[in-house]
Amino acid sequence: MTQPARIDAVEIDGVLTVVPPRGTPSPMVFDSPHSGLMLPEDFHPAVPPGLVHIAADTHVDALFDFAPDLGAPFLVAHFPRSFLDVNRSLLDVDLELVEGDWPHPVRDSASARRGMGLIWRYAWGDAAMYDRRLTVAEVEARIERYWRPYHDRLKALLDAVHGAFGRVYHVNCHSMPAIGHALSPDPAGTVRPDFVLGDYDGASCEPGFVRLAAETLRGLGYSVSLNVPFRGAELVSAYSDPARGRHSLQIEINRRLYMDEDSRERTAGFAALRGHLEILGRALRNYAANGGVEA
Repeated sequence: MTQPARIDAVEIDGVLTVVPPRGTPSPMVFDSPHSGLMLPEDFHPAVPPGLVHIAADTHVDALFDFAPDLGAPFLVAHFPRSFLDVNRSLLDVDLELVEGDWPHPVRDSASARRGMGLIWRYAWGDAAMYDRRLTVAEVEARIERYWRPYHDRLKALLDAVHGAFGRVYHVNCHSMPAIGHALSPDPAGTVRPDFVLGDYDGASCEPGFVRLAAETLRGLGYSVSLNVPFRGAELVSAYSDPARGRHSLQIEINRRLYMDEDSRERTAGFAALRGHLEILGRALRNYAANGGVEA
């Protein structure tokens, strides 16, 4: 191992925060891309804030705020995912939302077809987020102001940790509604497990790390699914390369474990869940620190 790179605190107002590692550095990076609730000044939805926030991974940044104590930097986005979703590729622009011709490449995107592309067409269900189409300039400005800084910062953190240890384990932190809905990849009404682990169908992370996560959670009494209905998206796939020691795992937590989905308030289960997530984090940290061997 080379000398660990210095990772400083970073704050970009309204965009992101990097909390640096505390104590002994470890070969891990955590991020929470969807817990942001701050409404940007240039965001003018046609729905009330509560409907914007229904898509947010509310409180996930607090559930994982122990990450720096594991020696891992923690990257957190501050803006709503439906305003600009950093867990989408720049190819996932929803052309139905753009006024005029989009001058950049796009792809056939299942998320964009559902109205959940780079910028969401719907707030929730069939409620339109906007009362007009967005201009090319507006979409480009969001990409430059929000998407690029988040991706640049995540890549820099992953590169710094990988450069220090020769490996990096990225934990991508999310939450999910308890029941499948109209915008989700699983059928509306589907009752979801406590956790869904996503390793991009085995392509983004070594099996031992995923297996340890699943076994630890099951040992704590939780139900766990792998890649169904969420296998991970852009943040898991873009920077992972297990053959080169770059591993990414997405963790989806059922919101009924820790919050009231109507009021968005934490429930009595929050503290216990956070404690269990810290147990999981320490098990994963020990695995990563031991070079891919369970402690």
